[in-house]
Amino acid sequence: MQFDASFFDAGIPRAGTDCEKWDDRQVLPEGAVPLWVADMDFACAPDIGEALTRRAGHACYGYTMVTPADDAAVTDFLRRRHGLSVSAGDTRLLPCVVTGLKLFVRCFTAPGEQVALLTPVYGPFSAAVTLNGRQEVRVPLQRGRDNRYTIDFDLLETAFKSGVKALLVCSPHNPVGRAWDEDELRRVLALCRAYGVALCVDEIHAEFVFSPRRFVPILSLVTPEDRVVSLMSASKTFNVAGLQQAYALGYNHEMLDALGREMAASGVVSGNVFALAGTRAAWTAGEMWLDGLMAYLADNLRLLERLLREDLPFVRMSPVEATYLAWLDLSSYEGSCARLQEKCLRAGVALTEGTFFGPEGEGFMRLNFGCPRAQLEEGVKRLKRAVQS
Repeated sequence: MQFDASFFDAGIPRAGTDCEKWDDRQVLPEGAVPLWVADMDFACAPDIGEALTRRAGHACYGYTMVTPADDAAVTDFLRRRHGLSVSAGDTRLLPCVVTGLKLFVRCFTAPGEQVALLTPVYGPFSAAVTLNGRQEVRVPLQRGRDNRYTIDFDLLETAFKSGVKALLVCSPHNPVGRAWDEDELRRVLALCRAYGVALCVDEIHAEFVFSPRRFVPILSLVTPEDRVVSLMSASKTFNVAGLQQAYALGYNHEMLDALGREMAASGVVSGNVFALAGTRAAWTAGEMWLDGLMAYLADNLRLLERLLREDLPFVRMSPVEATYLAWLDLSSYEGSCARLQEKCLRAGVALTEGTFFGPEGEGFMRLNFGCPRAQLEEGVKRLKRAVQS
């Protein structure tokens, strides 16, 4: 099969499948164009569906083992794709990356202690801290005149001096689209080492880095003595978020063992029979599909940039180095996210409100361009109608 533009242009009908993105009528009116939830409106790689169908064909769904093949699937993929050397002993299976964030906070901080975030950031980062009775310390990213965000290392060090015990980092960063470079990550690591701060890096968007940028795995920069854990999943990469499977990875096995004990104590279990089959197929047989997807997304990004330039010239979009999510400053049209979303829904398009990522997101909206081109064009047309209303 050719995973060319025609494959991704075809998309896949999702309405009526209990799909959050298309069927949640509390958010999305009938007939609206969804550019919000961060999954993609494309058919998965065929090998994934075939693996699930084969497993479903054996009509007994009892207790299932996690086998060496499951660990090898992810470790071999990381070696092929990123030159990262990890072994089965460096991995722990999780239900999802958000579970990993919460477990990390519970394992490596105590109630009432401070956990730092680089903000704005994906909403569950904040929830992982506050739901577990820890103090959230927001370290705002700095936005330049080119709308590109960078880390304020002086501000980060000031936060560490105040007693921060852990740092949660999104790399690549959702929603601002940064692919942190090696120098930036090394500076983060140096500060964590200097102040004894445990570091958790959500790398779920690792595959969505656009040339000439490249993804730098945090584990490529650490030693076993570093208190660092990476969180990864096939869920974004291969559009299988509903399978609910992820990994914690690290060279510090004391940390991985602590996560394992916390999972056991909390009753967190992984290894769903279908998640194992589908994820194994994704890591081992999905790369031709992934290469085609990345070419398509790069073209979508260029299209989005052109459409905004021509139709919405006062929108300021942060440069998208990574992810399939565009961070749009719409404050020149309307400064309130609540009013922006109200206008968008009236015009028949849904984006994600910037305030979902924290107070720094007021006046911003996040747009998902992981969809067929015609859907993106129609969505931007409706966005123009919304902000000009």
